[in-house]
Amino acid sequence: MGVAPPHLNRIVILGSGLSAWMSAAALGEALPRDLYVVSVLDDGTLGDDATPAGIADATLPQEDTGRVSVDLDEDRLIAACGGAFSLGIALSGWSGTDTAWFHPFGSVGASFGPLAFQHVVMRLRRTGLALRFANYSLAALAAQAGRFARPDKNAESVLSTCRYGLHLDCRKLAASMRARAEAAGVGRIAGRYSHAERADDGSLLALIAADQQRIDGELFLDCSGAQARLARDGAVWRDWSDWLPCDRVVSTTVETRVPPPPYSHAEAHAAGWTRHLPLQGKSMFATCYRGEAMNESQALECLRTAAGEDELGDASVTALRPRRREKPWEANCIALGAAAACIDPVGMSDLHILRAGIDRLLQLLPGAACATAEAAEYNRQTALQLDHARDFAMLHYKLNGRRGEPLWDACREMAIPESLEYRLRLYEARGRMVLYDEEPFEEASWINLFDEQGVRPRQYNPIADGIRAGELQSFVERVRAVMIAELGKMPTHADYLSGLMESSLDG
Repeated sequence: MGVAPPHLNRIVILGSGLSAWMSAAALGEALPRDLYVVSVLDDGTLGDDATPAGIADATLPQEDTGRVSVDLDEDRLIAACGGAFSLGIALSGWSGTDTAWFHPFGSVGASFGPLAFQHVVMRLRRTGLALRFANYSLAALAAQAGRFARPDKNAESVLSTCRYGLHLDCRKLAASMRARAEAAGVGRIAGRYSHAERADDGSLLALIAADQQRIDGELFLDCSGAQARLARDGAVWRDWSDWLPCDRVVSTTVETRVPPPPYSHAEAHAAGWTRHLPLQGKSMFATCYRGEAMNESQALECLRTAAGEDELGDASVTALRPRRREKPWEANCIALGAAAACIDPVGMSDLHILRAGIDRLLQLLPGAACATAEAAEYNRQTALQLDHARDFAMLHYKLNGRRGEPLWDACREMAIPESLEYRLRLYEARGRMVLYDEEPFEEASWINLFDEQGVRPRQYNPIADGIRAGELQSFVERVRAVMIAELGKMPTHADYLSGLMESSLDG
């Protein structure tokens, strides 16, 4: 008889940033303390690995799957982190130097019987009407008006079509996750990581700190950022730099007394793009750029212009390496955050993917250290999600409308992955969108991105030709009228945040 594999009861996490402590909080709160020991080797120097583009980040709307492993406790985090709500992303300069459009969260328009809304719009455009999808999104209208309300759970209410994310200071979020993890019994080991001890098959046995302290375990999480300290020699990475050209980011924060708008802003320029992410009392600005097209001093000047400041405070410069691990779960070690992948932040998917990875880990958590089947399924699902997030970010570059700028001209000419090429061909042909498993973005997000970046289907659903144009026009006018009526009932984003902050103080 063979020897039974060791039971999994010691989980060791390497990292000092958000990925480490969010993972620790999820595991600590989910696992029984009398059976599992969760420890974090944290020397405080490994950095905030989950957010390569500055100290703040945005979440995407969270799917209501009932399987969220890390409840962000939104109201408390907004208060503790000086955060804000987000109804989408404003983008300028991407489809042309003097263009702007809005990526709203939630659904856009409404179906007309069996006819999807994009086909209604395409049919009416043939009559000469100039329609934009975002004009039929409650999230976009509310963002433009500076208003906010949480969605209504009643599917009959137009407010149910509006979804939102959060803007959060990730350092404060990490501190909050650490407090939750320690309250759940997770142990913090303060020590500088030295090396790992491995078995002959390459699996990890223990982490060794610089003071020779030994931390044994059966399962290990690599949350050490882009350094990926626990990756085995020869670990395979898939390089994405041919598709996601920005390889540098410079970021800073500035204080502000202006109430934050309920959206972020991504503005393209000749060498990359600049993000403005508003919080309460301050804003985070980050310029993502191609080092061959802009030097560091030029990037800082770009950042000063975006921030409207003559002088910047502390500005950090970091490298971006767009890529993903071929196997984020290898042997008994699972990579999370930047130790697993780096995606251009224009899609704002980092926190979403981190939370999904933690959720996936808890769903597949093995009972023993040997977990070949669980690892294979984790890697399959993670690869799909990361590749879809990469494709969404990539489309912003591939479909750009900037002319006469080497970076952007090259992006338009680049070959794209077959899965994305198929999406593009199908939409160009008939206005239909294919969705795959593990999609981080909704159908409306893909359609709006295609449309605003200039992709116009050659045909629409022929059902639309059997409906009078006047009837369809009356329909879209009613849709917009219902949204505008609801908009008038919504409080301003500033008032909503003020009420939330007052409630947190009273609590």
